[in-house]
Amino acid sequence: MPNPLYTLLFSSLFILSFAPPPLSAQSPPQPPSSACKSTLYPKLCLSILSAFQHSPASSDNYSKFSVKQSLKHARRLSDSILHFLANNTKEKSLMSYAEISALNDCHHLQELNVDYLELISGELKTAENMSDVLVGRVQSLLSAVVTNQQTCYDGLADASSGIAKALAAPLGDAAAMYSASLGLVTHALGSGRRRRRGGGGVSGGGARWSWIGHDSPLPCLSR
Repeated sequence: MPNPLYTLLFSSLFILSFAPPPLSAQSPPQPPSSACKSTLYPKLCLSILSAFQHSPASSDNYSKFSVKQSLKHARRLSDSILHFLANNTKEKSLMSYAEISALNDCHHLQELNVDYLELISGELKTAENMSDVLVGRVQSLLSAVVTNQQTCYDGLADASSGIAKALAAPLGDAAAMYSASLGLVTHALGSGRRRRRGGGGVSGGGARWSWIGHDSPLPCLSR
């Protein structure tokens, strides 16, 4: 009959061999300030991540959270433009055909942004590994989202629309948020590939858009 003491000892060793490593041996949580260094708008990035309450605090989770916040912002902006088009008959009667057409185009671009951000969120949620194809697709979609903001504003400005001034701040806020998400996602994808390959990651987080202005919690458009 086995000695009960030996049985207890080996059982304990067996359990310990499968136990998770102590916290000191695990990767420490990444502070938001470290992740936000990869973005063009670090102050805005920190403002976005100040609402992050999930665990663990990692670049992967930061990027997914920022995309979700960007998606919420895109939906609100799209709904606001649609609400104006559907309900402000008096104001629209004072607008030219070019202005209304530009505003409709702008709403279409916001709807595209919602679709793109939903795709990105789904890709990041279900991806099992960070392949080159995934990295390229996500970066392209996020870059398109930022560019759509530029196209929307340019269309309104070219139509000499007074509403361009009214939408300047919301469009600028959204573009800066999308740019911050692009930086966070690029950083997370690059970190994931470095862990898998032991090599270099993805570089860059897009170009700073001159019309967004300088890094601030509430950036505004400038021309």
